[in-house]
Amino acid sequence: MAVPQVNLRYAMGVKMKNITDYLEIAAYIFIFCIAGTLLLYQNRELNYFITAMKNVADNQNILYEQSYDKPDNSKVSYAELITVLSGDIGCDIQINDLPILKENYNYQEFDFSGVPQSDYTKSYQYDYSGNIVKVIYTGS
Repeated sequence: MAVPQVNLRYAMGVKMKNITDYLEIAAYIFIFCIAGTLLLYQNRELNYFITAMKNVADNQNILYEQSYDKPDNSKVSYAELITVLSGDIGCDIQINDLPILKENYNYQEFDFSGVPQSDYTKSYQYDYSGNIVKVIYTGS
């Protein structure tokens, strides 16, 4: 007995539709895997870049940045000096004859009453490479 051709075509169409669905799903999974791989790769490269920039900054002894928006940067008020001393310091400081070493400095234990209330002139002491090693404040 022969199978009618209409039913055979219908049966083949159903199978082909299932195969295309499976191929479509496989393509979506493949694209998702590629996108996830690229995301992880970019994350690794960005992490490598950030680490390299931190190493470059450490090798160049970059301590901090200070804005120079004042016309005369050598003049410092008492309030500005106390603000500098209220946080961690990046290098040694000398206020008149009072030396403050970076290694031993703790702003939470520092006696601010030892700093005379006056305006100061700020100057810098450099090493042989031109890096700032000490900030000197002289009372005026």
